[in-house]
Amino acid sequence: MSLNRSKSCDKKIKTIELKLLKIVNKIESLKLNNNYISRLDVQTNKKRFHFKFLEGKSKLFLWVSSIIILSALLGFWWFQLDTIKGCLLEIPSSSKALFRPPEDCSMCMGVDDVVRLANITDREFEEQYAYGTVPVIVTDATMDWKAIDHFNFDFFANFYRSNKMGRRINDCFYFAYKSGLNSLNEVFNMDQRRANLSGEPWYVGWSTCYDEETRKLREYYKRPYFLPRTSESDMVDWIFMGGPGQGAHMHVDSVRHMSWQAQVRGRKRWQLAPPPECLYRCRALAFTVLPGEILVVDTNRWYHMTSVLPGDISITIGAEYD
Repeated sequence: MSLNRSKSCDKKIKTIELKLLKIVNKIESLKLNNNYISRLDVQTNKKRFHFKFLEGKSKLFLWVSSIIILSALLGFWWFQLDTIKGCLLEIPSSSKALFRPPEDCSMCMGVDDVVRLANITDREFEEQYAYGTVPVIVTDATMDWKAIDHFNFDFFANFYRSNKMGRRINDCFYFAYKSGLNSLNEVFNMDQRRANLSGEPWYVGWSTCYDEETRKLREYYKRPYFLPRTSESDMVDWIFMGGPGQGAHMHVDSVRHMSWQAQVRGRKRWQLAPPPECLYRCRALAFTVLPGEILVVDTNRWYHMTSVLPGDISITIGAEYD
């Protein structure tokens, strides 16, 4: 099953993304401050016009910064249209954050740690945590999952080599991170030494996108018992898998709903950071999710990164709920 774009398109897009990220990094490296901006002059027809503003220099700084960033990004994208013709292009996640509207810092103020709980009813969870921004770990929601005993590298390798996946019903997403593995086909055909975590480290993620694929995988895990009864999920799940020392870089998601992630195998260290505008009003958090635990967190609002801890391979299953 192919879950990645054509190699030619993928190569073009990776090249463009690298160039775009260089532009973004260059803008960030300038580290312009309000004092510098306040001394800028604009020359037109040999006359000098000095910026004057009523509500402080910060507005001018934000305005100029926005113009610089938007001009650079949109201009770059425009001149690359011929290069990417015929390819489906996604804006890199690091660039999407630039256009994110500012957050109300009440989302993270007073949040000092993840909440661990068990034996909670769906009604209690809905009223207290389901749609809030406090990260929650439910410790007893996977006790009867077959996935705990069955999921490992060989299970997924055999699953994707031998099963018919049915009809495609969703977009297919694949994340190579820093593994150098550009498709699921490459993942499940890597040499045995690397697959057993004895060779070059790796970590990847992908979404289910075929009806039979999702149905067959869901035979091994259930809808978490604590989710609100009225909530629904799409026919798409996410799988993240890899070895110690690997994980996802700091980022913020752009998904539609709240999500849960079940740590089926291994231990994963999570770090959450408040949005930049709330750095001086909210705390960063760090915690470990253990095998069998489910993390619920609003990854659209909390910046987050993960790292697999020493020991077993990490396998995480996740999904959104409305």
